[in-house]
Amino acid sequence: MYTILISISTSLLAALALYYTTYNIIWSILVMIVVLILLNYLIGKSILKKLVSVFKEVEKDLKNNRFEKAINRLKDAYKYSRWQFFVKEQINSQIGIILYMQRKFDEAKEYLEKGFSKNWMGMAMLSALYFKEKNYDKVKSTLDKAIKNSPKEGFLYSLYAYFLVEMGEKDKALDILVKGSKKAPLDDKLESNLEALKNGKKMKMKNYGTLWMQLNIEKMPQGMKSYHMMLARQKIKRR
Repeated sequence: MYTILISISTSLLAALALYYTTYNIIWSILVMIVVLILLNYLIGKSILKKLVSVFKEVEKDLKNNRFEKAINRLKDAYKYSRWQFFVKEQINSQIGIILYMQRKFDEAKEYLEKGFSKNWMGMAMLSALYFKEKNYDKVKSTLDKAIKNSPKEGFLYSLYAYFLVEMGEKDKALDILVKGSKKAPLDDKLESNLEALKNGKKMKMKNYGTLWMQLNIEKMPQGMKSYHMMLARQKIKRR
């Protein structure tokens, strides 16, 4: 990564210059550490600012149904992955989400599998693709990872429980919902699903609205558009 190379080389040069001027190794080490941290922060902040700008333009493209342009704009941002960790993975997730919403599921899967595990919506979509393929082990491992990285997203617990019920694992589904109710206590839809399952009733995933419908497990109502909404819900992360 360019950021690390520049930070290390510059901080090392600064430390050596100070050492050969003062012959004080302690001050030289301190200067190296300060310069390393400062440069890493400043360069990272600059790259993040550029990525935020790209994502804002992508949102505009999606709102105007310019999906190919949005995807091309995201692909062009791959160049920033040379500067910062996990940039490529985050971009892959966003491209996968857009393709999924266009129902280009095979293409979406390719990107989502190479996506960012902390992008919980991308992980939810990937688990839905595995579910449709009846690859239940992958469904579980994907949602386990998603919940580990986004423990406060109540929708993930409900989605996991829904899949488990469909797999015939109701007891495990209840365990997942109980765990979710502790991690996301303010999600009333999760609580409703927990109570429903306890009482032998069906879970009401439609209560999640767009979050649920966009997975295309059930037919999405005509006229519902959620491409830009999903992109807006995701946060760009530096690490």
